Amino acid sequence: MIQSIDRAMGIIDAMASDPERPKWLAAEIADATELPISTVYRLLQSLEAHSLVSQDVQTKQYELGFKWVEVGLRKYEKLDVRVVARPVMEELAADVRETVYLNTPNDDVSIIVDRIDSPRSVRIIDAIGERIPMHIGAANKVMLANMPRETAARLLDRRVKDTAERTELESQLRLIRRKDFAISRGEKTPGTLAVAAPVFDFEGRVLAAISVEAIESQVTDDQVDRFIEKVVEAAERISGEMGRRG
Repeated sequence: MIQSIDRAMGIIDAMASDPERPKWLAAEIADATELPISTVYRLLQSLEAHSLVSQDVQTKQYELGFKWVEVGLRKYEKLDVRVVARPVMEELAADVRETVYLNTPNDDVSIIVDRIDSPRSVRIIDAIGERIPMHIGAANKVMLANMPRETAARLLDRRVKDTAERTELESQLRLIRRKDFAISRGEKTPGTLAVAAPVFDFEGRVLAAISVEAIESQVTDDQVDRFIEKVVEAAERISGEMGRRG
């Protein structure tokens, strides 16, 4: 039984190994897995019975079945970004020795859903559960910049009435979208600096933002560069665990 499972997963791995090659003949699978063709046929029949592979009746080629999509979506729908992000946030906070936040969007505000405190004796602490207007701060701007443009425009319509301020903010968001990170200085709390990067779900939708916040007077330009590198890396790790590819 275990051997059959191992061989079946070998077939699945082979079929999933090349995104440019979705369909396979049984003989090609046998070559890729180094399994006897009779074994490949037997396992393909079992996999097809469970919708894990499907066969084109005309070409006789096999491809992965829709069951994998169904199972994958169920898995990712149950993922809690806070649970996934927590160990990454802990590593980041220990590495940069500053406070790390996780924000999620909620209509025209974001909510701080988790925080790892800086080990420093002097630090800035924003409360978990705090609601922050979406146009303020690095975390919010990096989420805004990666939302569908129509959604972002509707939120800005409600939050930013001044034309000059709106034009400047839209310019910032275009730049942030290209860079995939944001920096803010004293926007929410005077004297602070924040660096944030976006977290995406398995469909590429912005799900959250992870950020580092520090007292600006205590941070050098080299440290800011390091914050950017580490925050972007952390966001990519969380996004990967939430199912994002590429």
